[in-house]
Amino acid sequence: MCILWGFTWMYLKISLQDMPIYKGLSIRFISAGIIFWLIYFIGREKVKLTADLKRVYALFAFFNFSFCYYLTYWGTKYVFSNLGAILWSLLPLCVAFMAHFYLPDDKLTKRKLTGMIVGLFGTVLLFYNKDVLGQGQTSLGILAILLSVVLAAWPNVHLKMLKSKINPYHLNAVGMTASGLIFLIFALIFENHIKIPLDSKNIFAIFFLTVPGTVITWGIYIWLFNHLPVTQISYTAFYPPIIATFVGWFYLSEALPILAILGSMLIIFGGYLVCSPIKTKKEIS
Repeated sequence: MCILWGFTWMYLKISLQDMPIYKGLSIRFISAGIIFWLIYFIGREKVKLTADLKRVYALFAFFNFSFCYYLTYWGTKYVFSNLGAILWSLLPLCVAFMAHFYLPDDKLTKRKLTGMIVGLFGTVLLFYNKDVLGQGQTSLGILAILLSVVLAAWPNVHLKMLKSKINPYHLNAVGMTASGLIFLIFALIFENHIKIPLDSKNIFAIFFLTVPGTVITWGIYIWLFNHLPVTQISYTAFYPPIIATFVGWFYLSEALPILAILGSMLIIFGGYLVCSPIKTKKEIS
């Protein structure tokens, strides 16, 4: 899952060169939603939609799959693909902060608080080098991705608040289909005059983003919520940046300056402090 998400950032950057954002997102999520529906119906497991479950579905559909993905797509147009992956490694810090108030078994500790401070300091270092981390509206691109990370944290915590197990295929099928239809409406309104590029490069990019980068990764990710604590799940955010940094440098010539590398290392180390297991826990009151 982490390896696939690491490569996803490169293919996202390639896709954004020619593919309009709304059309690219609508194709990705409608296609992924159809695949998840097929998997769900083959499994023949019935899902009873309770009020709590409907709220979780709505949060993932409108926050994670819609607003957060749009912000990430828009921001990645202006920043390096590896930087986008690095910024998303701040997710565990946001999740840990929110989990402290809503999950009694996932309280904030001094170690986690230290990790948050380290990660935030690393983010400040990235802003110091913003002019060499992309092209065009780099600062706004960074802010857009940061906002998407913060907004994506709440559905993760809310999902873990559910007492019952959740069907990952049904949640993804409903959420991604709804999100894809939303993006399709926006595409018809704002991008109706823009053609979809059908060359081999863009076709493979959208395939990778849809199947390995969405169906496989999100299928595994939601499944993990039935088996692991939410902060431990968010620990998976640290590995894609490492892969994305190497892939972006090797294939896209995205070289990060020394100060940005230091900031990236602080972000990842801060996330490690937040999510790594410890023997004793001194909760922050």
